[in-house]
Amino acid sequence: MTVTVQRRSGTTVDQLFDRLRQAVQEGRYAPGQRLIEADLTREYGVSRGPVREALRRLATEGVVDFVPNRGALVKRFTSREILNVFRIRQSLEGLAASLAAEHFRADVHLDEAATLRRIAAGKQDTQRPFSEENREFHNAILRLSDNPQLETLIQQLLLPLVRYQIRGSLDAAYLKRSRREHMAIAKAILANDPKAAGKHMHTHLGHAADRLLGFADLFPNG
Repeated sequence: MTVTVQRRSGTTVDQLFDRLRQAVQEGRYAPGQRLIEADLTREYGVSRGPVREALRRLATEGVVDFVPNRGALVKRFTSREILNVFRIRQSLEGLAASLAAEHFRADVHLDEAATLRRIAAGKQDTQRPFSEENREFHNAILRLSDNPQLETLIQQLLLPLVRYQIRGSLDAAYLKRSRREHMAIAKAILANDPKAAGKHMHTHLGHAADRLLGFADLFPNG
């Protein structure tokens, strides 16, 4: 399918950059996948110039790596890089959870309240994969934090790529514990308890980081 990018002066590269970044975040391009210029020109209906510039910008953001004789490849994290991301998440998302608990108002944040109540009650949507449920939960907390700068910092961690790469480590026992930890975080936010919300989130992401230590073979050396 061809996705046409509007050809207005000064906007083509920006639009293509946004489209490519979104495609990577949505998993259309997997970690380690080669992004071939000729394929992208056909897919997005643009010339090679904007494609090259968009790829350079993606490389600046760390979304792609340029490898000699291979070109642009979607970022594939080493085990050390993923552990570093989770350690950073502990601090940033711990703060986000605390702010969410501080700002939450059930009569104002209706959508987020519904999500948190479902999770706090331990209700699982069996029709959706855990990855979607997890993303919805963490995104709801970010919205409730009401801190755009914090949201931007967390988005720069390229979490969709990280989640895609670690999916092989998510067994039934891990998912059960994650849902139990989500329940504790949700209950703390619903109770407007910033200290407990931040603590539970910090613990939750710490457990996730510890688990990854046992799956080093999933990632490149580093």
